[in-house]
Amino acid sequence: MTGEDTTGIQDSELLLQVAKGDEKAFTTLYWQYSGTLYRNFLRMVKDETIAEELVQDLFSRIWQKRESLQVEKSFKAYLFRAGYHLMIDFYRKLKRDQDLYGHFRQVASENYNHIEEIFNLKDSQALLARALDALSPQQQKAFRLCRMEGKTYREAAEEMGISPHTVKEYFTKANHAVRAYLAEHIDISLGLLLLYVLHRSL
Repeated sequence: MTGEDTTGIQDSELLLQVAKGDEKAFTTLYWQYSGTLYRNFLRMVKDETIAEELVQDLFSRIWQKRESLQVEKSFKAYLFRAGYHLMIDFYRKLKRDQDLYGHFRQVASENYNHIEEIFNLKDSQALLARALDALSPQQQKAFRLCRMEGKTYREAAEEMGISPHTVKEYFTKANHAVRAYLAEHIDISLGLLLLYVLHRSL
């Protein structure tokens, strides 16, 4: 049996105890996962206090719902999804404060090179499709070839039948437009990014 399988069994047993109100079992789960959650929330929000508050909020929700907690696959998978929804809630509430919202839009821009890592996730397809819809067909193709398929300007130019310089122009405009779209929708884009990094690190 692998270590991952063992962890899954241990989590299930702990969750059964948590459902009965066992604070010791809850504390065990907290210390097992809170550190990774904190580091990845911090990566998203760039603020230690807010990252800590998000972790506390997440585990507080888990405790409050302990008797009816629906953990279909694993506690890790549950944390992925719960963290994603918590991040979306955070940014939606943040829009009420324009100064803070501006700060976190900058965070989204800084994370853009990492956000591209989520484009292959099922949940991100609709977001990316909407971002690309505003582009011209040539810009879309340049973006897909250069950003998503990793082709060079020369390779993309050969496939598109245009010059590398023209590909670069299309790509530059497309990249700027997608960056702006993701910054405008930081609740979803950073929520998806959190889902991605949690999946890799928990």
